[in-house]
Amino acid sequence: MHKYLVLLAAVTFVGCGDDDRETDGGTSGSGVSLTEVDTTSGESETTEGPITETSAGPSGSETMSTSDSEGTSDTDVNTTDEPDVPFDIVPPELTIVVLNNISEQGDYNALLDGEPVEPNWALTNGTLAVIDDEGQVLGTGNQGGQTLVQASYDGKSAEALLNVVLEKDVDNVPLDPGDEDKLLDADTPDDEIVWAYPYDQMVYPLGLRAPELMWNGGGVGDKYLIHFTGENIDFKYFVLADPPSRYLMSPEDWTQINNTLAGEKVNLKVARLKPGAETATVVVEHSWTIANGALDGSVYYWANSLGRVLRINPGADAPEDFLLAGGQDGCSTCHSVSSDGNTLILGGDIKVSTWDLVNNESVLNIENVGKPIRNWAMPAISPDGQVLIENAAPLPGPPGGSDGMWNAVTGEKLENTGLEGVQLDMPAFAPDGSIIAYVDHQTLNLSLYEYDTQTKTAANPTMLVEAGADPAWNGITFPSVSPDGKWIVYHRGQYPNSLDTRLSPGDLFLASAETPGVEYRLSAVNGDDYPFAAGERDHSYNYEPTFAPLESGGYAWAVFTSRRTYGNRLTGGSNAVKQLWVFAIDLDPQPGDEPSHPAFWLPGQDLATLNMRGFWALKADIPG
Repeated sequence: MHKYLVLLAAVTFVGCGDDDRETDGGTSGSGVSLTEVDTTSGESETTEGPITETSAGPSGSETMSTSDSEGTSDTDVNTTDEPDVPFDIVPPELTIVVLNNISEQGDYNALLDGEPVEPNWALTNGTLAVIDDEGQVLGTGNQGGQTLVQASYDGKSAEALLNVVLEKDVDNVPLDPGDEDKLLDADTPDDEIVWAYPYDQMVYPLGLRAPELMWNGGGVGDKYLIHFTGENIDFKYFVLADPPSRYLMSPEDWTQINNTLAGEKVNLKVARLKPGAETATVVVEHSWTIANGALDGSVYYWANSLGRVLRINPGADAPEDFLLAGGQDGCSTCHSVSSDGNTLILGGDIKVSTWDLVNNESVLNIENVGKPIRNWAMPAISPDGQVLIENAAPLPGPPGGSDGMWNAVTGEKLENTGLEGVQLDMPAFAPDGSIIAYVDHQTLNLSLYEYDTQTKTAANPTMLVEAGADPAWNGITFPSVSPDGKWIVYHRGQYPNSLDTRLSPGDLFLASAETPGVEYRLSAVNGDDYPFAAGERDHSYNYEPTFAPLESGGYAWAVFTSRRTYGNRLTGGSNAVKQLWVFAIDLDPQPGDEPSHPAFWLPGQDLATLNMRGFWALKADIPG
């Protein structure tokens, strides 16, 4: 049984398309009262119903419609001579607001031929609200949105609409009379504040903590309005934020926004009121997309400051130092991971080469098969972790340059693979095993082989993109293949310095694996036209992208290394900053449309380490 605590303060509901206000809960309309709902016990009944549409209105309100314009009438077909008896729900549409987790109460009534009856009530979405036997509804506060209200009585049924709007109005700073209105009414751009993070128009997945808002400038004692809006969302926070200014939303509030706006836009407006000022100014107005899905898998990266590969699962608060837990504390670097997440190949200075991620233990010391440790630095690994192709690029180390393919578990060379006598620079398997992307060892052009997972053979080499004559961007490096095998992401820089993220500028590009000659510069993720807070300091420091092995939320995702600043948390020189960032790419890019979106910093990293070479794989199939 849900517990209702009805407060004394009453508010009214305005019916759909009707200016008359009803407060008696009678049959001609419905009243709503401010109510607190305990949703920790009991469950509401849910049934399925038709899909409804919503069009946004001011301040998160909306107007709804269904294929039945009345939305409430009984649709049973009368096959007798008896007149059809109308069965209706009033009101046909109702909006309730959950303010600071306290819900208004709404009342529905059922009428049979104009007379009140007591039907069975149900909601099609019990996440949004609960309804009792008397037709009283309360928002749960878990999510804003719309649901159908259904009533059934004596073989008849009817439907109405319920809109649930989530609002926050939180004063974390004493406000003088008129301060709130000044901040809400701000419309003049602030010429003293420089926005630092996050970036406008980014796509952000579900499951991560809220991005921390950061800006530079302003003074002590400035008051701010942090205002998030979207369909069925209106969250206002009045705060102080002395320089360096930052604001991080609570996990609970961010979850409510995610639940409500998954797959939709969330708008951010930040306004500032200086002490004694008559008007407030607008710091920033941004719009982000909340992807309709969470990131999957694990990112394996080299924490340069520690000299070890770490693992971070998107959504985690901190990385895992799994190699240290497995007894390896030497320099482990130059790694690759099978897309199934079960096999890690190390090419660093420790003797271990092949690492079993399921049992967190070594399965092959490459010295035992007569090869130098670094010969298997940054190789290609087949999706199942069984086949390895050595990297012939002249990386620091250097790596090996053997032809052919190798058994990644035993260290034995495979026969009749189609790569006999062929060396590949920066090879990479597609997550589905369909192709091998690589840089041609002689021409430096981006190319691919078709791969047969059954016979473990490569065939039909195809050149995709030329290295080009521009010496500043002729180094195609670190290619990675999209989950569907159709696209290849990589960075360009000055060859051979592009092979080392310390020596050359770099930016990200995308090429078609199906149509040779199709290449996009990923301007949005590179920030070509973005007003970075650090200005030119933050341009062209983007390297080593790898695709996530699965699409999620309507996008493909990639993680990359960047030496750009991170808001006002990391603002040192390019040699002192190196972190992992993530960006979304539209599925099925269209010719001429740049498919990337501005990047975001991957939460959970240690800001004190230099993090690079993020390699994305599925989570290891660890028992238990």
